[in-house]
Amino acid sequence: MLVWAHGLWGSPNGSKVTAIRESGIEVISPDFNEMELLDRVELLEKTIDIGEVVLAGSSWGGLACALTAQKKPEKLKGLLLLAPALHYPETPNDNPDNLIAPDIPVTIIHSKTDDIVPISASKDYVKRSGNNVKLIEVEDSHVLENSIELIISETKKLLNC
Repeated sequence: MLVWAHGLWGSPNGSKVTAIRESGIEVISPDFNEMELLDRVELLEKTIDIGEVVLAGSSWGGLACALTAQKKPEKLKGLLLLAPALHYPETPNDNPDNLIAPDIPVTIIHSKTDDIVPISASKDYVKRSGNNVKLIEVEDSHVLENSIELIISETKKLLNC
């Protein structure tokens, strides 16, 4: 099962999650519109209580996923972060450098030319987090519209499909 967290301007039925569903993957995708970051994290925590899920998120949704994974790693099989806003200055941590990947497989897909979230945010996260984090750098935009097949492939790897 995949739990999807859309980005700040996304929706629970956006193009990426729709393509993932159409590939045959079962997805739960809460609606985070009009929600602050901490509210998103709280909703994700409740949603993943079913356990043994892959948590995936795009941009601000990726940040919410990374924060949720720190709180409840035992509920997760893996984490997929798409152009995650890990550089966001107002994380609920006292020190954003404490945002480190949990001891589960983490895959990040990020465009080298992202003009909204710099790829350096993902590179810094990888440096802080260690060997369980894989960064895949692509030539695309922030929304990764040309990387859908890669996103689906990496999702299936994390789900062990």
